[in-house]
Amino acid sequence: LQVFNYLTRKKEPFEPLEKGRVGMYVCGPTMYDHAHLGHTKTYVAMDVIVRYLRYLGYKVRYVQNITDVGHLLDTGEDRILKGARRERVEPMELVETYTRSYFEDMDALGVVRPNISPRASGHIPEQIEIVKTLLEKEYAYETEEGNVYFSVEKFAEYGKLSGRKVEELEPGARVAVRDEKRHPADFALWKHAEPGHILRWPSPWGWGYPGWHVECSAMATKYLGEAFDIHGGGLENIFPHNECEIAQSEAATGKPFARYWILVGSLTVNGVKMSKS
Repeated sequence: LQVFNYLTRKKEPFEPLEKGRVGMYVCGPTMYDHAHLGHTKTYVAMDVIVRYLRYLGYKVRYVQNITDVGHLLDTGEDRILKGARRERVEPMELVETYTRSYFEDMDALGVVRPNISPRASGHIPEQIEIVKTLLEKEYAYETEEGNVYFSVEKFAEYGKLSGRKVEELEPGARVAVRDEKRHPADFALWKHAEPGHILRWPSPWGWGYPGWHVECSAMATKYLGEAFDIHGGGLENIFPHNECEIAQSEAATGKPFARYWILVGSLTVNGVKMSKS
């Protein structure tokens, strides 16, 4: 079996870390609306990979998360909170509605459900531990506002997946810019939340909520270990999301994160990407 590994941009023989077993993590949808055909393209492709690996005799642990907090718009607003206001429901009611809808759609398509579908909001302690480790190792810094950012300049291999170099990154372009950052590409690990913010948790840095990227690192490593075989998902998330996952995970553990990156191109309609990210 050979796979195209986006990390090396090469077709490589597939050799799992443990003989006969495969750990596979795929970034799941953010549950603020119904899934669209672009989601379907990604998850059907991942389903084919899982099925084929099992056909070959591998015992596959397939983890696909549910994002229910921390996936922010460019304006800094949480997508879940915006959706909840739009529909005049509680945030977790919105999440539950669209999670059920998503799995109903996947079931209708015959897509095999993941072995584990962890929710980001159910793994706050694990995310806090990663942030604490990164602060201790000086890969991250806390601001006066109570936010914690990862310093991309401290991680020498930042950009190895997407091909982007730190010195070439400009403000904007899917990177939120704030004056409190040391570098425009530094990304949030923990965000301060005011008392009126519905989705917030206590932490060593005050009440707040996790950044989107650290959620996947926490859930992937909890269920698959600090190093695992396959990370899958949509190609559109290669930067900044997947790139940031690698940086924070490898900085925290000192180990390679995922060995093979299998990413699916976006569905286009009249030449335009179908996406909500």
